[in-house]
Amino acid sequence: MSDDSKPTATLLRLCACLAATTLAALPMTARAGGTRTWDISSHTEFDKGDAEGAALESSGRVTVGFTPARGELPGTTAFTCLSTKAGVLVGTADAATIQRVVPGKRAKPSRKAETTGKDGDGAKSKAKPEDEIPPALVIAPVAKLDGVVVSAMVELPGGDVVAATVPGGKLVRVDGKGKVTPFASLEGVEQIWALAIHDGKLLVGTGPKGELWSMTLAGKDAKIVLDAEEKDVLALASVGKDVVVGVAPQAKLYRVSGDLGGELLYDFPGDEVRALALTRTGLVAVINTFADRKLSSLDALTKTLDRTSLVGQPPAGSLDGERSMQAAGKVLHVELGASRDLSRTLEAPWETWLERDRQYFTAALALDDVGTVLVSSSDDAKVYRVRGPRDVATVADLEERQATALCRGPKGEVIAAAAHGAAVYELGAAPAKRARYVTDVLDTSQPASFGTVRLRGHGTLALRARSGPSDEPDKRWSPWREVPLTREAGGWRGNLGALPHRRHLQLEVVLAAPGSELRAIEAFYAPENLAPLLTRVDVERPGIDEGDTDPKVTISWKVDARDEDDLVYDVRVRPEGAGDDAWIGLNPEGELVTKREIKWDTSSVPDGVYEVEVTASDEPSNGTRRARTDELVSEPFVVDRQRPAISTPSVSGDVIKAVATDASGFIHDVSFAIDNGPLRAASPADGLFDSGSEAFEIALPAELGKGSHRVVLKARDGAGNSASVAIVVKR
Repeated sequence: MSDDSKPTATLLRLCACLAATTLAALPMTARAGGTRTWDISSHTEFDKGDAEGAALESSGRVTVGFTPARGELPGTTAFTCLSTKAGVLVGTADAATIQRVVPGKRAKPSRKAETTGKDGDGAKSKAKPEDEIPPALVIAPVAKLDGVVVSAMVELPGGDVVAATVPGGKLVRVDGKGKVTPFASLEGVEQIWALAIHDGKLLVGTGPKGELWSMTLAGKDAKIVLDAEEKDVLALASVGKDVVVGVAPQAKLYRVSGDLGGELLYDFPGDEVRALALTRTGLVAVINTFADRKLSSLDALTKTLDRTSLVGQPPAGSLDGERSMQAAGKVLHVELGASRDLSRTLEAPWETWLERDRQYFTAALALDDVGTVLVSSSDDAKVYRVRGPRDVATVADLEERQATALCRGPKGEVIAAAAHGAAVYELGAAPAKRARYVTDVLDTSQPASFGTVRLRGHGTLALRARSGPSDEPDKRWSPWREVPLTREAGGWRGNLGALPHRRHLQLEVVLAAPGSELRAIEAFYAPENLAPLLTRVDVERPGIDEGDTDPKVTISWKVDARDEDDLVYDVRVRPEGAGDDAWIGLNPEGELVTKREIKWDTSSVPDGVYEVEVTASDEPSNGTRRARTDELVSEPFVVDRQRPAISTPSVSGDVIKAVATDASGFIHDVSFAIDNGPLRAASPADGLFDSGSEAFEIALPAELGKGSHRVVLKARDGAGNSASVAIVVKR
């Protein structure tokens, strides 16, 4: 094998080592007796943590992977990268410069001490052995440009580079010696986000008018070939004689054919098409969606950098705000066929190859035309490798906060640019001798005691753990503690009982040999038990308008479990003001109630005023010894099954008079029916049905015919009890 082929072979090993089966993940499950567990066993769950020298595979495995070579850009930010015949160029922000990436000498071990990942407390252990550190990359300055950021670059056929800067939308030419000269000026353009050479022309994607410009490779004859409704043209890809264009702030895809203008290919749900990549027979589109519908990934990047906005607006927020950004990214793929028929973008299904919440994607790079694509992310500078909807792996977890760009070196090596702590990496530069995986900060909801931890896998593994009160590790956290491990079937077992009882936990697993593998982490804990909280108890009879005389009432209650425990209930009733020995249990068949309501047959007690007590217990989740309870008594309520009475009616002309009475409540309404006709409302003599004795009157209808007529009078009390009498009147 030649020296030129070694980086490519290394990269192929990096891709080939990753599998495709996805396991289920149970990040938190509850057990009896208050015990709960975290179970981290899928790629999605493992990906929430940080890795160093590890590959997080789609099968849910963590294996020893590759150590990237790193080159630092002090005092600036890497924003774009470009592979040229002479090497890789990086465009920076803050100071708009172009830097060249070249291999360097092997770094000294002190360059980077071993840390536990991006945990914020600067915890250190002994430095890495020298043979674990690949040669560092050297960053050599090429040119300094006017502006804040180098937003896009492209190489001309002769080797010169055309670069765009923001703000101002300027295009300059940079020759091999770093000499900068004007290249072209575009009227009305403030930002340039994408450059590409297609069919002998230079294409320029711009903002804020959403225009795609075309010009000669000498920067002449500039003209607009696409004027989209959207604000920014962000992504360009050549597909045969056509160009595919991705825009924002609505995620739309256009096709531009020659100078004939644009055709809408697809309108995605989302805010931007951030990047495009081609496979042998398909098209990959990176789609981002933001909670702020006016935000794009370019705005979001400036939010991360906490600097003046690259798009001419003030910063949207600080770094801390960025870490909780409400964003979601998707990588979609559509099969175009062997001829790459772009019309299929509307007809064929778009498959979701990768989907992540609370982050957005920044770039995509096709490694081969078979379908291997790398995607960079705003989430802890991670780089994903995707090959399909079920084949996803995290192949890099960089030191910085965000990965911003991806490109290929002249020998096939992959270069990644990173922001907020600017650096450039060569991925897969050297196989790692060991790997480190640090879990996300695990939250127990309240202070907890910790127990057994199990690691499933093989090879040589080591474990450390710490606990603390905050969701970001700081000085209040305990120091890292070594956790002794003992072998058991399928893995190792340790105990976390020595950790302080805190709300948050973090684990670090070291894969200490190249053949080591971690498949799952299972950690047991028991949160401090919180008593349930009853907030109200209601007693409800059937609706009075339903005509229901059922003696059953519904007793219901509202309760907050507070720590998600399973609850059971005990329900009792007693006459208002009676002693504790007067409680009568209402649980069906003496069993504890699991639902939050019961039906009670009031015929089992005499009429009177009663109150209900509900006791909630979290015994099912905590056992009898650790169970906690809460009790709440309802407002007093009346049990009334006695029917009202109607006095003997009197008839005077066309008016019937009577009195309805109820001994323990009030008269709700009185109605009448003539000759089995419909019930009609009677009127209270004083205008209100509001007491236990109500005189009422009924006016016989004037159209009632001569002869004898049977009139039924019906009175109901407030409890729904009713009584009726019948009289015969003559006309």
